Amino acid sequence: MLTKVAVVTGSNKGVGLAVVRALCKQWQGDVYLTARDVGRGQAAVESLALEGLKPLFHQLNINDLNSIKTAAAFFKEKYGGVDILINNAAIAFKAADTTPVAVQAEVTLRTNFFASRDVLTHFLPLIKPGGTNTPKSELIYRCTPTHYLSTKHFNCS
Repeated sequence: MLTKVAVVTGSNKGVGLAVVRALCKQWQGDVYLTARDVGRGQAAVESLALEGLKPLFHQLNINDLNSIKTAAAFFKEKYGGVDILINNAAIAFKAADTTPVAVQAEVTLRTNFFASRDVLTHFLPLIKPGGTNTPKSELIYRCTPTHYLSTKHFNCS
């Protein structure tokens, strides 16, 4: 039987890091912290190691289709798929940001909608089916207004 695996996108800080921390404490299986920046991702793994936790790291930039495909291939090859996918990676501009609103909208939609859709396109086929040897897989997805467009068939309440 293959080891169970959880993948958390955009998890080098904030909510994603907290989710990785909780999974490492409460879930039996490998937990992958992912980040677009290798240095920040590895630093986050090291900070959790200081707490006695053992997350693993894989680079994943959701705005880079090759990065998504590489990560998906890795999890398919090593684990035969994914048991838990938490698609947390997103972008948000600060209220005081002086970037023109049109640019903010374009960047936000590119990341929070299109790139998130690309992650789902490549990772949903990897979600392991339920069965006697493998616990039922779970899909956990951040539900925000821009995500609603790509996940209207999910119950995001």
